[in-house]
Amino acid sequence: MVYTLSDEKLNFQSFEDRLLPHNLEAEESVLGSILLDMGAIYRVRDNLKPEHFFLSAHQDIYAACIKLAKRQKSTDVLSIVDYLASNGLLERIGGRNKLHNLLDRTVSTVNVDKIAELVINYSIRRQIIRLGSNFQAFGFATEIEIPELLSKLKENTRLITECPQGQSDQDVRGWHYNRLLQELQDIYLRISDPGRKLYELQELANRTPGRGVRDLENLYLKSLCATVEPRRSLDELEEEVGTEGRRWVLGGLIPEATTMLLYADGGVGKTKLMYDVLYAIASGENWNGFPATAPNRRVLIYQGDESKHDMLQALNKRGFTEGTEVRNRTAVRFGWNTDAIPILYQDIEEYDPAVIMIDSLTFVNRYSIYDENSTEYSRPVMELNKIAALTGKTIVIVHHANRGGKARGATAIFNAVSEVLKLEKDTSAGANPQEKILTIEKSRSRRFPCQYKLFFNEEDFSLSLLEEVGTLGADTPTKDKIMKFFETNRNQKYQAEEVAYFVSTTDNNARRCLSQLARDGILSCDEKHKRGTAKLYYLPWGNDKCSIHSSQHNLTKNDIYVHNSQTAQDVDQQRSEVDFTTMYPSQCTTHAQPHAQLSCTTCNPDGVSKVPEVMHVSTPNSENLDSGKNLGGGHANLEIVPTSNDCEASVPELCIEVVHGLCTENDLKDKTTSNDCEASVPELCIEVVHQVVHPVDPAITKKSTLQSDVVQKCPYCPQTGLPMNPPHQMAINTPLGTVTVKATSLKIRGDHKVETVMEYILPNGNSKTKNAAIGKGKADIEAIAREEVSRWIPAALLKAQKAGQTFRVRQMRGTMLEPEYAWVPGCKLLRLPNPPELNQYMLQAPDAEIFGVYEDSFELDH
Repeated sequence: MVYTLSDEKLNFQSFEDRLLPHNLEAEESVLGSILLDMGAIYRVRDNLKPEHFFLSAHQDIYAACIKLAKRQKSTDVLSIVDYLASNGLLERIGGRNKLHNLLDRTVSTVNVDKIAELVINYSIRRQIIRLGSNFQAFGFATEIEIPELLSKLKENTRLITECPQGQSDQDVRGWHYNRLLQELQDIYLRISDPGRKLYELQELANRTPGRGVRDLENLYLKSLCATVEPRRSLDELEEEVGTEGRRWVLGGLIPEATTMLLYADGGVGKTKLMYDVLYAIASGENWNGFPATAPNRRVLIYQGDESKHDMLQALNKRGFTEGTEVRNRTAVRFGWNTDAIPILYQDIEEYDPAVIMIDSLTFVNRYSIYDENSTEYSRPVMELNKIAALTGKTIVIVHHANRGGKARGATAIFNAVSEVLKLEKDTSAGANPQEKILTIEKSRSRRFPCQYKLFFNEEDFSLSLLEEVGTLGADTPTKDKIMKFFETNRNQKYQAEEVAYFVSTTDNNARRCLSQLARDGILSCDEKHKRGTAKLYYLPWGNDKCSIHSSQHNLTKNDIYVHNSQTAQDVDQQRSEVDFTTMYPSQCTTHAQPHAQLSCTTCNPDGVSKVPEVMHVSTPNSENLDSGKNLGGGHANLEIVPTSNDCEASVPELCIEVVHGLCTENDLKDKTTSNDCEASVPELCIEVVHQVVHPVDPAITKKSTLQSDVVQKCPYCPQTGLPMNPPHQMAINTPLGTVTVKATSLKIRGDHKVETVMEYILPNGNSKTKNAAIGKGKADIEAIAREEVSRWIPAALLKAQKAGQTFRVRQMRGTMLEPEYAWVPGCKLLRLPNPPELNQYMLQAPDAEIFGVYEDSFELDH
């Protein structure tokens, strides 16, 4: 029998006598362009790496250029010579003559990026040749089994066929890492069956030389800790998170989008505590003073420690009975474990619970190959952290205590979660057996540590809050009043002085209580860290946006009218309690204090100072009050019925002069036509310019249409009564579009500068607010606005380019005598200004032409 080879011809041609593919002219051209134009390095450094050069001298020169560019230094010949000499590389690359030769051979830098692609292409060809050599070795390696051989071939081929073009060795390793991590995530997050998951891990380990299942699990665990985000400025951070406080499911107890650990000894009642809390969340009711923040929330229970019968019995006793809304908003699942993470994702997507209770960590982590005292045992908790952050759900993990009273297992479990609660029996002398102590041992959202004494009601399995341990409770009555006020004014923001008025306490007491409530997370606080901006407190509810409009429904007619029987002294005392003309920089409109009352006095025949008989005080919601016809701007009219005829003409006329800026308060006495009005005129006019009242006397309407728009043109400081800068609006053109700036004066500071809120309305419709101190009126406003906008432009341009947007550049195509301008579209941003080296934006056209332009010479493509 004769055996013959197949028709396939085997080519054993040797290439040992041939150099590997390369193009030295292209390498020299790229290096020369970088030495000639310092902007060239930024056009090629993202793709071109030192390993792509064929000659080691070229690799050293290019590596030096990248080092200098990262330090924002020039890449000219002198800088490169200095760097190479300092690092002992100058002689190795051929000395100064080598660099000068590169510079002499460079004619233009226009196509440097295209030439860099040529260098990369030759580098890829060399990689293919090395890969072919490896393939030959694999073919002759008969000791390797075919499945393993094919797997090796596939892995080696991916280096060329799947990696992006032009990657260095380091980038290739990064690509392999990311690909391996993606396969691990697919296994952990998509496969619920533990056996299948282990099988896939073993298969992946076989395809990953030198690594076992334990190595892959450790790799995935480490990846969960990789939470370092890009560096950002404080302005960028504030734009991302806003100024409002932490969001809660139950204010002060259960934050949103986090993981919480609740642990206790067996039999203390940790599960029943959670059932009680879940009942409050599902019903939208407060839990022992911790306010619910939304109605109709769903809850999900993963139960493993209790049997189905015991769990149903406990839930029914707590109130999850048939036909109730809380039962309809509650779902359960038994037998879940941390290997079934995909099921958790599915439940979140389909059921959308606000809180997920996992009872307990020991049960759901029962298949772990690690001991609970090892750090690796906390891996599932880190996975749950990631899920909570991605989905915005709160995950409460019930756990057991050890003999020492601490949470069982490694400290890594305690450290991995954001909130830790401990429940224990009250062992103090004389304590009831049903009294418990709930300790907040750790919190990233509120004050800790602190303890609350609870009482367990055996009749309905609820828990009642008895007291906060270690506090005297002197402020408790005031706090209760404050919380009742906010519960009837949810999503309304109030300053401390406003709350003090409504709950009938002093400003300092209200400020202290509000601070404590916000510190404990029971109230939310909107605090912009700018001088002169007040803290605004509110109680959130649902997904509604909070407003600083006062609801006014607590006002009575006595709050609106000042009766003739009230003396001026009484009114002045009320006026001094609250500053009612504070303006807040917010997306919401401003409101004046509803209890503002006039202090204008007139003289009666008896010589007793009295207020006018009828005075209507304006309020933001005056349409609900019996205050006459509304003039606009949400303010009611003021009817002036003075008791002195001498005041009848002088008061309206002088108020008009004040509003129009024709005179100040110091000039009023000289213009008063009656001695009887000498005290009343300044006070009444101040009330008018504060936008608290609007005169509508016929004598006034003859002089001027004194409406809210007139008042707003001439604002006065609510504290000093001095005139401030009028509202100002301007437009600033940027490459991204027009930014509209609105400046509104707030008050005059001690240094005589005007505290002003600057609202910037961006081209995309978003808005930002910043406070500024204005000393020179319009000139300062415009200078500050332009400086602020110029700070935002670079980051916004980079963000637009990353989003795939391009720019068009305005270029002069004619002569200096007869200039013609044209727009060049499709340009990419290469470099931002970097004084003193570069004071222009560098952009590249589709034909590779480079432009150096200022902000007013380019814009987004339309």
